[in-house]
Amino acid sequence: MTGTDLKVLGRYEIQEEIGRGMMGVVYRAFDPVLGRPVALKTVGLAFALPEGERRLFEERFLAEARVAAGLAHPGIVVVHDAGRDTATGMLFIAFEHLEGRTLADMTADGASLEWPEALRIVGRVAEALQHAHARSVIHRDIKPANIMILAGGEPKVMDFGIAKVPASQITIPGEFFGTPSYMSPEQANGDPVDARSDLFSLGSILYLLLTGRRAFDADTIPTILARVAHRDPPAPSRFVPSLPRDLDYLVQRALSKRRTDRYPDARTLAEDIADVREGRPPRHRPGWMPPPRRDGPLHPSMLPERDTVDLSVAGAPPDETRALPRPTGPGWLALSLLAALGVLAAFLRPSEPVPSRSFRSPARPATPRSIASPVPVPVTSPPAPDVEEAHLVVAVEHPFKRGTLRVWVDDEFRVEEPLEGRPTKKLLIFHGRKGREMEVLAVTPGPHVIRVRVQGEGFAASRTIRARFKDGDTRSLEVRVRGKSLEMGWVS
Repeated sequence: MTGTDLKVLGRYEIQEEIGRGMMGVVYRAFDPVLGRPVALKTVGLAFALPEGERRLFEERFLAEARVAAGLAHPGIVVVHDAGRDTATGMLFIAFEHLEGRTLADMTADGASLEWPEALRIVGRVAEALQHAHARSVIHRDIKPANIMILAGGEPKVMDFGIAKVPASQITIPGEFFGTPSYMSPEQANGDPVDARSDLFSLGSILYLLLTGRRAFDADTIPTILARVAHRDPPAPSRFVPSLPRDLDYLVQRALSKRRTDRYPDARTLAEDIADVREGRPPRHRPGWMPPPRRDGPLHPSMLPERDTVDLSVAGAPPDETRALPRPTGPGWLALSLLAALGVLAAFLRPSEPVPSRSFRSPARPATPRSIASPVPVPVTSPPAPDVEEAHLVVAVEHPFKRGTLRVWVDDEFRVEEPLEGRPTKKLLIFHGRKGREMEVLAVTPGPHVIRVRVQGEGFAASRTIRARFKDGDTRSLEVRVRGKSLEMGWVS
């Protein structure tokens, strides 16, 4: 049955179509039992799944929609109902019907908002997220199209029906949800998310409202994901010099790559926003140390190991019509789209691992990190003007769920980074984990001794290697944990 033929879904009387995504339609409908209009979304998959996986998806959708229906906050759209239509087999979710404009509509064509208004809206959304997070509900797809501004100016967060409930037992490991330009780094990497992932996405929205630009944008989805995971956007004041500098702090903290560098919760973000709006110093700034910036061009190894396939659908929102990744690299099984609820993609793990890649040096490497202690600090001793600094790329492949990478250069401690691995699958059965971490360090030209130590889950090993760097040189060191040994070697 097509959308044009649909007259009734569940108990709801279809009145008109008001929106359409890649796999679902949004209708204005009427609830004859309670006598009120509703926004009714149908939910479907863009491709066939095995019966077991389809049933798992449907069970998870219904369970999480029920949890979302328990949220009660003026900044969150009300979920009235969710279920399956017995006549058509369609899944549906019924929301309160809203009149207003989304932030996506309001910022179309590069429009921005006055900074006090942008802060007011984002502060209200942060308060709504605090309500959800306190009940262990994570949205996972905070983006401009999912925030409606009502006629009175108050924002409403929509599509909590696809929120991930951490306590839920019907989740599929290795998936991620979200829209690329507003994803968190952990979502872009396919790692587990928490409440701070929503705050990163909200920080991306604040950046858009202040500047009229996306914090992370590129011509392809893989490049967007690489920027989300590895690069910092310019400060908002670079594009709008009249902005208070405290806004740069708000955005930088919300968009920190490491979750531990971000705001710990939505309430803390909302309080800092309130302070800046009222002309006070943000109360949570003292004691926070900004991480080193990650600037410069992307190193080739930062790009996802995926081919692309065009999944454009006429009428889909712009974020959903770009070339999307077809997973082929480690940790990816299949592409699943849930766009009916505003979700761009869910990636499942691959059935077969692929060989390791070699790292190649870029024409101009990424801005390096210089770390003198486990707490990152900015570079304080730049090279002399007549010497072009060299760069060391350390890339690690490991099988750990969690571990630690440490690097010394000439006995100077330079890096301590957490390692995280993702489950790998073969024929839907988990077979261990695999993870990759990469660091780019500045070194002076000349000979150096590099020591690398990797620890994780009963494994600990160190190796040392020597190298000579020329002016402006970039050398890539590949480190692999294989069984009980640590292998290390230079890659051209």
